[in-house]
Amino acid sequence: MKAAPGERTAGKSSLRLLLLRILKHKKAVGLGLVTLVIVDAMQLIVPQVFQRTIDSLASGMATRSLLLQMGLAILGLYLIMGFFRFFWRYLVIGSSFRIDRNLRQELYDHLQTLSPQYYDQTKVGDIMAHATNDINAVRMAVGMATIAAFDAIFLSLSSVLIMVIMNWKLTLITMIPLPLIAFMMLKFGKLIHRRFEAVQKAFSTLTEKAQESLSGVRVIKAYGDEESEDRYFSMRAEECVTQNVRLARIWGMFQPMIGALAMASMAILLGVGGAMVVKGIISLGEFVAFSSYLMMLIWPMIAIGWVVNLLQRGAASMDRIQRIFTTVPDIIDGENEFQSRPAIDVKNLSFTYPGTEVEVLKDLTFSLPEGGTLGVVGRTGSGKTTLVELLMRLYDPPEGTVFLGGEDVHRMKLSSIRGMFGYVPQETFLFAMSIADNISFGSAGITREEVERLASIVDIDREIMSFPDGYDTMVGERGVTLSGGQKQRVAIARALAVKPSILVLDDSLSSVDTETEAAILDRLRQDIRDLTSILIAHRISTIQNADHIIVMDDGRIVEHGSHTELIEHEGFYAELYRMQQLEEEARKEDTSDAEGGDDR
Repeated sequence: MKAAPGERTAGKSSLRLLLLRILKHKKAVGLGLVTLVIVDAMQLIVPQVFQRTIDSLASGMATRSLLLQMGLAILGLYLIMGFFRFFWRYLVIGSSFRIDRNLRQELYDHLQTLSPQYYDQTKVGDIMAHATNDINAVRMAVGMATIAAFDAIFLSLSSVLIMVIMNWKLTLITMIPLPLIAFMMLKFGKLIHRRFEAVQKAFSTLTEKAQESLSGVRVIKAYGDEESEDRYFSMRAEECVTQNVRLARIWGMFQPMIGALAMASMAILLGVGGAMVVKGIISLGEFVAFSSYLMMLIWPMIAIGWVVNLLQRGAASMDRIQRIFTTVPDIIDGENEFQSRPAIDVKNLSFTYPGTEVEVLKDLTFSLPEGGTLGVVGRTGSGKTTLVELLMRLYDPPEGTVFLGGEDVHRMKLSSIRGMFGYVPQETFLFAMSIADNISFGSAGITREEVERLASIVDIDREIMSFPDGYDTMVGERGVTLSGGQKQRVAIARALAVKPSILVLDDSLSSVDTETEAAILDRLRQDIRDLTSILIAHRISTIQNADHIIVMDDGRIVEHGSHTELIEHEGFYAELYRMQQLEEEARKEDTSDAEGGDDR
């Protein structure tokens, strides 16, 4: 059974998910582990060479030829180790970076499928922490932790086997501290996992505060509120430090204790093994070789702590990322394509945002024929923007309420629906790239001539050419280098560039004066006369030439008709029209008086 929209599916074990990521690159990782075995095998041979050399020296049987052979053998072994060490690092660590790349891409692709509702409920700082810290932790877990774990297991088992063959009694005695390491792994592992999750949450909060403060820096400066913002940021930074210190305390105890237990084995060897050499039970060469194998065991003991730390961090991070992957998109894709320019029908549409109880839209019904223009006007908060977002399925309307070309939007592919629309929202967003790139965004293959033509239609071409770099002028983050009116006009040109079937302008000329607005609308009417258009505005002048106008209040359509019909109706629309006319006349009188004052 499919999960309901927005429902989290049952997640697999985090460590299992890490393993599945590794298995996708099993050939490279497997070959890397083979080369690691070769390196470890050469490393296990070296003590045997030293044993033979030392025993020869101790017995007086050493010759120059034998010593030269032993020296060349050791040199050859280390050359082979160096050669294959390069390949295991290239193969295994290279695979970890490919896993990193794929995970980032999958995360980005999945985030693109989620509806605006998800972003309404999720902080940007959390998402940024997932895309940076968490993925880095996963990379370390599938790379260095994997290779260290395999190396530790292979090297320790091989060393123990050789030590047992050499002297099983001495091996058992020197291995006494090792069970304590397994106990510590069980005790500290879960604790490290929990504390690392707390570290990641603190980092997410810190990232979110930094992003919010930097995005709103102009508001902060306008209110002179730098001191309080600095205090809030310091509080979150302090919490991040606190959580990291808590983790460091555990890790700081864990690692030295592992090392101490490892060195306890060396102390036992010196006492017991040294006595065996004195009694002639083992030779000096065997003692040196045995100590070398025991030293090889120390690295796995220390590696255990490091691997546990990396794996717990990686598992905690993988679990956090998996929560995003298992978030099912609220809006499910339909099956049908639609290519023509459709009529719009809305029937008894009511809508409540998920997680709230207040109806934003209440029983809306209207039709807009193909090629028609609909004007939408109403008080702030009356549901105008929500209406067009439902038409595009940015939020999901109830089934049987919104139709494009006579077909329920739920049965249409999302790409088909949104490909019809050219949408200019209330809050204009420009990307941190050139003006030309912003206009051509989403329009593959558009020419510079077409970009300039569209800029001319929205009456911004002269202003663009006045910039030092013209159309190649970089607009800065969110278009900060442009005025509000300039950003709106660039956004309208961008919407026209995609050659939409339905153009939606959501109060998109509010930042320009009425004269500029009139000139733009006049040019737009020529360019979009074949398009279905929806104009949302507070100013009557923006929508008065629409074929049909609806007036919204408190989520309902309270009036509808043409401009003339609504004026004759003497309702809210007529009242708003007269009020705006008085404001415009007063503004013109003020302008005339100011110009007269200049003449005097």
